[in-house]
Amino acid sequence: MHFTDIEYDQRGSSYEIYATDVTHQTKSKLFICRTVDEQQARLLAEQFRIWLPKINSKKRKAAAKKSPTGYDRIACHKG
Repeated sequence: MHFTDIEYDQRGSSYEIYATDVTHQTKSKLFICRTVDEQQARLLAEQFRIWLPKINSKKRKAAAKKSPTGYDRIACHKG
């Protein structure tokens, strides 16, 4: 998943913050945390939006270090 945005929704008397991923007409949401008021939710969502590009960049770098096939290379020796 590649998260593209941070959003918050009201659920009863609290607010829930999610990281969202929209790819191929599918929207995925990852729950991050719950707050007691909208102001706190807005402030946290803004902070998470600042962190999001940094997190995605680290994920891309980690993926680039892996094998291009997605499988780890295993050395086989005949003895």
